[in-house]
Amino acid sequence: MSSNPDSPHASASHPAPKGASPSASSDSPFACLRVVVVGARRVRQGTGPFLALQTAEWGADLVGVFGTRPVTAHHASAWLSARGVSVAEYSDWDSMMAYADPHAIVIASPVGTHRPWLELALAHDIHVLCEKPLLRGAAADSQDLAKRFAAAGLVLAENCQWPQTLEAFHGLHPQADLSSVSRFRMLLCPGGRGMARLLEVLSHPLSLLQAVFPGPAELLHVRYLETGLEASDMRLNFVYRVFDREIECEVVLEDTGTYPRPAEYAFDDFVCRRRVIEPGYRIGFAATHDENAKVYFPEVDPMKARLGDFFKQVKQAQNTHSSPIDEGLVRRQFLMEALLDAYPA
Repeated sequence: MSSNPDSPHASASHPAPKGASPSASSDSPFACLRVVVVGARRVRQGTGPFLALQTAEWGADLVGVFGTRPVTAHHASAWLSARGVSVAEYSDWDSMMAYADPHAIVIASPVGTHRPWLELALAHDIHVLCEKPLLRGAAADSQDLAKRFAAAGLVLAENCQWPQTLEAFHGLHPQADLSSVSRFRMLLCPGGRGMARLLEVLSHPLSLLQAVFPGPAELLHVRYLETGLEASDMRLNFVYRVFDREIECEVVLEDTGTYPRPAEYAFDDFVCRRRVIEPGYRIGFAATHDENAKVYFPEVDPMKARLGDFFKQVKQAQNTHSSPIDEGLVRRQFLMEALLDAYPA
């Protein structure tokens, strides 16, 4: 067994887990669904801790958090414990399988670690919700993985949350007819530089475009332009063509150095701007930059809604012993590959 700290098999021993799994709510449709979150420690604004907390909120049985070292697993469980969720912590795959025996894994670790986790999940018949993007490599590798998961009757999904915000968009703009819009713009403010930053953010606009304009798509006239005083400020333009429709798209990346990071999108002139309300990190949306503007709060937090959809898919797969390929996920990997190939390295 490997002692590489980046390996899923991070420890050579098989210690009993620390902590205790909370009892899932008996009235939840997900009460018998055993879930482990990989990468649940709060680093670099990661989503892992929130996904673990939301798993418990959905009433699923959060049977463990996994860290590549005992100290990272402990940090994750301590963060959850402070919020009322007691959970077992693991840093060894075999120990986790022996004690937790999960039905599903949420992979919230960095993209470079995804492949070994995905292979282990597939080998042990475990459903997966993976942080985007699925892989850092060729889109054909992602397509192969999707086929193998489907052949095994397993759900393979990406944690793309922005399509879940369309409820808020329609709440802000009930008059908007998305079937007739011709322009799309998205502003994102990630940290980092170059290709790594693009890997982090490109799933956001692509998943939104797929949700509004479903079907096989191609990208035309892709071009990047550095803007502003900072070299990290960038504009990406392309045409999104699906069937006989063409949408003019612009993705603006700005490194504002502020947190929570600003984010918004618009179809034609209909704007949906994310607002984070403290305390409690409550997610809302507004139609303008005015701090006094009306804020629309979705019924369910977008990331929690995405997680709930994944749990529904898993229950469906368990009932039917089958799971179709997520064609949107596969197409998104090829669209992202096209955008990355066009990046002027």
